[in-house]
Amino acid sequence: MKAMILPEFGAPLRLATVPVPKIGPNDVLLRVRATGVGLTVVIMTRVPGRVTSFPRIPGHEVAGEVVELGAEVAQVKVGDRVTCHFYLTCGVCHFCRSGRETLCPASPGNVGMACDGAYAEYMALPARNVVAIPRGVSDLDAAIAADAIATPYHACREEARIGPGDLVLIVGAGGGVGIHAVQMAKLSGGWVLAADITDDKLAAAKDSGADELIDVRRGDLVTQVAKVTGGRGVDAAIDFVGSRETLDGSLRSLARAGRLVIIGSRPTAAFGVDSSFTVDPRHVLGSMLEIHGSRYVTLTEIAQTLELLRQRRIRAIVSRTFPLEGAEEAHELLRQNALVGRAALILAS
Repeated sequence: MKAMILPEFGAPLRLATVPVPKIGPNDVLLRVRATGVGLTVVIMTRVPGRVTSFPRIPGHEVAGEVVELGAEVAQVKVGDRVTCHFYLTCGVCHFCRSGRETLCPASPGNVGMACDGAYAEYMALPARNVVAIPRGVSDLDAAIAADAIATPYHACREEARIGPGDLVLIVGAGGGVGIHAVQMAKLSGGWVLAADITDDKLAAAKDSGADELIDVRRGDLVTQVAKVTGGRGVDAAIDFVGSRETLDGSLRSLARAGRLVIIGSRPTAAFGVDSSFTVDPRHVLGSMLEIHGSRYVTLTEIAQTLELLRQRRIRAIVSRTFPLEGAEEAHELLRQNALVGRAALILAS
């Protein structure tokens, strides 16, 4: 089969012909139809330890058709369309059984990092990781939903706890995940302030339902939020950038009892700068603020996100698609911050 492989740490991806993966008794084999391309994959190529061995096939936002079942698999059948959960987990620990599988202490890593992923014509997965795609949801939309839409679903619902009338700041609102957070925050009843740094990303955020736009090129984030909210601040800020400047600005933009949700990550090894920021405990205590780390989603939340797509209550925003061999081009556009919304690879119709 054809696959885009990462031959060694820090190297560019290259197209190769490799064997179709063999599956174990609890695995499924998928024919990959579409896979999302996001910053997580770009970061993993530059941060030591994320990829467990080389060569590695990246990619975890997948939509595919089940073409082979392991001997012990009973919950899916050949011909099913499925997407997958990003984390490899044990399924039996306290965290897995309480719906917090992303904290599984026995996890060996992630799909596309600790096992081969979806930048290939076929991929093998543990059957426990797959989630059925409903009728009426396209392969492309389902692939994007598995991460770029499900992640803000969890963040808005469980971490930011957005309710009707809440003022919500989305930082990095025109990116592949942030653009869907704008929609999720609106669906939750929020009044959304969308912050970004390019005209096309701000326009896309507006098109996705943002109530106010904050162009960070034109002034301090905190000052602009204060002006828009009449000095009150926001009830929740969700930061998809994760830089020192955005995290500090997001925290200082909170109203009393506000929630900061951190999703974006900028590892020093990948970005060359330290993203740590200082928290004044007197400010947090005095205003009873909350700081949440939002780490991906549960299997149930992927299914719920797919249902929102089926009901047309949210839409996947994909600005560029590429053939399999175009993966490195897509990665370079991500490095340049040149993509609005999500990109994807299309492998089969």
